[in-house]
Amino acid sequence: MSMNNSELIEQIAEKDFDVDTFVQLAIKNEHVRNEVVHQMLTNSAIMIYYHCYYIVDKASQERPKLFISFWGEIAKLLQHKNSYHRDFALDIIGNLTIVDLENRFLEIRDEYFSIINDEKFMTGIHCVKNLLKIYQNKPDQRESILNLLLDIDRQCEYTEKQIGVLKADVLEIFDEIYEDIPERNRINEFLRTEANCISPKTRKKAKELIKKYYL
Repeated sequence: MSMNNSELIEQIAEKDFDVDTFVQLAIKNEHVRNEVVHQMLTNSAIMIYYHCYYIVDKASQERPKLFISFWGEIAKLLQHKNSYHRDFALDIIGNLTIVDLENRFLEIRDEYFSIINDEKFMTGIHCVKNLLKIYQNKPDQRESILNLLLDIDRQCEYTEKQIGVLKADVLEIFDEIYEDIPERNRINEFLRTEANCISPKTRKKAKELIKKYYL
C-alpha cells in the first residue's frame, strides 16, 4: 500500500477503517509509523487522533521496539489537557516499558502513578488497568504498585461508589499476580474487606478470589 500523507490521513479518518491493516503498515513502513504517531500527537480531529491511537496502541503491543524512540513525545501526553490523550500515554507507555532498557519510566513514575486519581474517573480506571503491565515489565516497581493499589482508598478522591468500581480492576490485577507474591497477608485482608464492597461487581470478584485461593 503506497499513499501520500493526505491519502493516509483520509483513510484513517474513515469511520470503518481497518485498524489491523494500518497496524501492519505502521510496523513495516517507517514513514507511515512516523506520520501516524505525529497525527496522534498533533491532529485536533478526534476521528484522526483517536484512530491513530488505535493503530499505535496495537502496533506498540506487537512491536514495542519500533516505538521506543517516541517515548519522550508520548510521555508528555500524561500532562495533556484532554483526558483521551492522557489515556493514550498510559496505554502506550505501558506497552513500551517492556523495552525500556534505559529505565526512563523511573523519570515519570510519580506522574504516571498519580493519574490513578485523575480528574476524570475513566482515566483513573485506565491508569489502574495499565499498572498490571508496569508490574510485569518493571520488577523494581512491584512493591510501589502493590502499595499504591492496596492504599487506593486514600490515594483517590473519587466518590465511594467510584472507588468501589475501581477496586474491581484492582482485584483483576491481584488475581493475575497472586500466586507469584510471597507475602500475601495484606492482599488477603484486602480481599476479605472488599467482599463487602459497595460495588456489586467488586463484591462478586472478591468472593470469587476468596474461594479460589481458599481464604
